[in-house]
Amino acid sequence: MQLQWKYALIINISVLVVLATFYIIDDYRARRYLEILNVQDFERGATFRNVSGAIRDRVEQEIRWMQDFDRTTIEASLHKLLQENNPDMTDVLDINITFGINASIQASLKQGKDTDHYINFTEADLQEILQKRVQVYNTVELDDGKYASEMILPYDVDLIGEELNENEISGLIQVLFATPDINKYIQKLRLIRIIAMFVVIVLLAIVIWVTTNSLIMNPLENMVMIIEHAEADDFPRAEIPIASGTIGKITNDLVLTLTKLKLVHAKRFEVLSQFAGGVAHEIRNPLNSIGMTAQYLKKIFFQRELNQQDLNEVAELLDIMNYETEQLKKISAQFLTLNRPRQLNLEVASLNNLLDFVLAEFKVITENSNIKILRNYDSELPQTRLDNEQIRQLFFNLIQNAIQAIQPKSGSIYITTSIEQNADEIWIIAYIRDTGVGIPHQIQERIFDAYFTTKEREGGIGLGLAIAYQIIMAHGGRIEVKSQVGMGTEFKIFFKYEQNSMKV
Repeated sequence: MQLQWKYALIINISVLVVLATFYIIDDYRARRYLEILNVQDFERGATFRNVSGAIRDRVEQEIRWMQDFDRTTIEASLHKLLQENNPDMTDVLDINITFGINASIQASLKQGKDTDHYINFTEADLQEILQKRVQVYNTVELDDGKYASEMILPYDVDLIGEELNENEISGLIQVLFATPDINKYIQKLRLIRIIAMFVVIVLLAIVIWVTTNSLIMNPLENMVMIIEHAEADDFPRAEIPIASGTIGKITNDLVLTLTKLKLVHAKRFEVLSQFAGGVAHEIRNPLNSIGMTAQYLKKIFFQRELNQQDLNEVAELLDIMNYETEQLKKISAQFLTLNRPRQLNLEVASLNNLLDFVLAEFKVITENSNIKILRNYDSELPQTRLDNEQIRQLFFNLIQNAIQAIQPKSGSIYITTSIEQNADEIWIIAYIRDTGVGIPHQIQERIFDAYFTTKEREGGIGLGLAIAYQIIMAHGGRIEVKSQVGMGTEFKIFFKYEQNSMKV
């Protein structure tokens, strides 16, 4: 849209400039030429009136002499009048005479003209003729495209037995005079218009060509070059010219996007590498345990005699192998379900009870690590619809992260629940705050990304918070993070309250 606006603006301004220039030049030429024509018009006007008066006198004379309107006689008299070597008569092109006001032409200088032709005049011309009895002076266009000066004047003839009233006339006489100056001026005006149109077309073609090249073609060529560099996996920023305009901005954005994609692509390889290392680390420990247990079982079974103590030890070793197998299943399930939409099994549940259930699993760890768990539950917190198993996994991951952030030092974890109402929505909220090392500001936006971890040395693969975030989103909730290095971290988890829940 912005490109279209700029493109149209440039063309319109160019057209206006060209047309304004032409108008100024043409107006100056027209005024100068009209001044000359005006002076000449006064001179011609006097001559035309004299000639028209002579023609009227001749027509009235012939009709009075014959006491009738005889076309042949009148036309012959007109031709004779023109042949009397009067220099003022040389500009007469045609003479048309009617017998009556609204009658057709009854006689003409051009002999043989059809009698169904009429003299064209306006109602205002007729009123002027009837009231003032003077001729009308107009400029008319002829059939051949040229222009002539027109004089329309009435004539009065008293025939025997007829008497005209004061405002009545016998007929009209139209005299057409050649006006070479006007024709010359109009032809020049047409020529100027044609030249001006040609100049405008040429200028517009130049403007459109320049505009198209600067705003469209050159930026598109840059874009094609960028795409070719991208296909070759080589588009260094320094080799690509910085373009302006809308397409230029899009081109620059494309370069930035491709650069970011390249960085993301590199990070993806790095993440996959970390993921592979994490998977190997997570699976290696259970497999090593199973392998060592299997070797020990083999040693026991190859003994010559087995006593009850050996059988009890075998049972313990099988339990270890079963436990490690279950761990492998859990690890595999985490990887398989991470990128799948989570299916929820919603039940009415108490968030306070779910937190207590999860905290019980960390009782031994927190006591041995001198980590205090401080609870501040809202006793009026209502129940809501949750997936119990997934919510327990969510809080297990968050609390485990909090413990790891505090270890090996001592510290505290604060668990708080409350309820908030915003506009028409009610939210049940859980706060999990620790006094651990905190999260650097520059990586806070990435902590919920799958496989992102700052614990590579400890074998972390970055799935705990990613799974927690996925569970919250599946419940239609949200999570907020506040953290400062050295001051600890707080997670604020929102769950939408269902109206059919009940208080505990």
